[in-house]
Amino acid sequence: MQSSVRKELWADLVNIIEGYLDENSDKSTPVVEYMKGTELKKVLDLNLSDDACSYTDLLNEIKTYLKYSTRTGHPQFNNQLNGGFNFESMVGEIISYLGNATMATFEVAPVATLMESKLVEEINSIIGYNDGDGIMLTGGSNANLMAIHCARERMFPEMKNTGNNGKQLCVFVSADAHYSHKKAMMLMGLGIDNLVLVETDEQGRMLASDLDLKIEQTKELGKIPLMVCSTVGTTVLGAFDPLTKINTVTKKHNLWHHVDGAWGGAVMFSSKYKYLLEGISETDSYTFDAHKLMGSGLITSFFTTKHKTILAESNSGGGGAYIFHEYENAEFDTGRKSIQCGRKVDALKFWLLWKAKGHKGFEAYVNEQYDKRDYLLSLIDESKNLKLIRDPEFLNVCFQVIPEDKSVDINQFNYELRYKIVKEGKILTNFSRFEDGTVFFRHVFANNITQKEDLKHLVDTLVNSSFSSH
Repeated sequence: MQSSVRKELWADLVNIIEGYLDENSDKSTPVVEYMKGTELKKVLDLNLSDDACSYTDLLNEIKTYLKYSTRTGHPQFNNQLNGGFNFESMVGEIISYLGNATMATFEVAPVATLMESKLVEEINSIIGYNDGDGIMLTGGSNANLMAIHCARERMFPEMKNTGNNGKQLCVFVSADAHYSHKKAMMLMGLGIDNLVLVETDEQGRMLASDLDLKIEQTKELGKIPLMVCSTVGTTVLGAFDPLTKINTVTKKHNLWHHVDGAWGGAVMFSSKYKYLLEGISETDSYTFDAHKLMGSGLITSFFTTKHKTILAESNSGGGGAYIFHEYENAEFDTGRKSIQCGRKVDALKFWLLWKAKGHKGFEAYVNEQYDKRDYLLSLIDESKNLKLIRDPEFLNVCFQVIPEDKSVDINQFNYELRYKIVKEGKILTNFSRFEDGTVFFRHVFANNITQKEDLKHLVDTLVNSSFSSH
């Protein structure tokens, strides 16, 4: 492509991006122009032809993509555990593609490998993993899998070669833990039946007493307890498992203690709320997703551990003939301790964000999200049309809208109201349900764009829509 053409296209692209961001800040813009999948397929040109399209057509493809995609940077997007917009992280994504380096070796990614290493070092320092190690992965789910991988390496290093040899290794998680543990058990060949669910209290926190009981019962069955995974910030209620109490149990049974802080781990940046992680320095490994609360963009996921050599021990093997060479910078090669070979530079977007905000900026941001949470709680408390489901420990606010007609089933009412709002495109806030059938809205504070006036608009929209539709 000629330089002049490229510059013209770049200018057009910048205009598209700026227009899109301006639209996101306009309250009349829908979060999504909702269509059924079958309808959307008819609107989109999903055909791939033999001939190349024009650059005008290519720009139109970009406009169409943005037009019909969900606007996660919209102030009324509070659906999943990611959202918002940070300019610094967007720039990091662009620059990392320009370099297009693989993170396997220092030779190909000299700056990026050192940046990632420093980010890992900083996170480990904050949580108390002195002289530990870590790696960035493609999401918290894979980080949790890595924890099981390392735990097995520590207890049964020979299994890397021999397999599980018929041994039934058990992993213990709370009943409210993330579903990724089930997938990890499948992929590790351990089996979902050997994932033991531990009871929780009313707030969704793991009961250490039941954990101890479940471990003893597992031993009586002839199975081998391998690892406990605590969650700090469960996906539905935002519960924080009591790490100190669980540490006592894991030390008693000599088990690896992993902490899934993909969602709630960001409290480590706040001196006001870091108490929720009390005991984390005594655990063995940690998952943290910066793309969730810190809004650095998908994917910005870390696995860190206090054990300096366990990642290399777990993942070593192969590659020496063509990529991992013994030379003066071999100590900086990250591929030796990663499951992946080719690995994207995800460090830069978080590096630039951290540089731009600083430790103080990160702390202020976490505290601000709590402040906005408290504002929403006050709106719920003041409204006769809303009911709080649980007093939140973190940034998950779970509530129901109360129907005017008391004869209406409140759970079905909330279910239908939620999808009515989604189809109108006004807001996108998720819902969940308990085993007893209770259905409720689940608002998460993972969007830095959402402000207090947007929360007021959310409440007003839900209440007004509920009366207009029933």
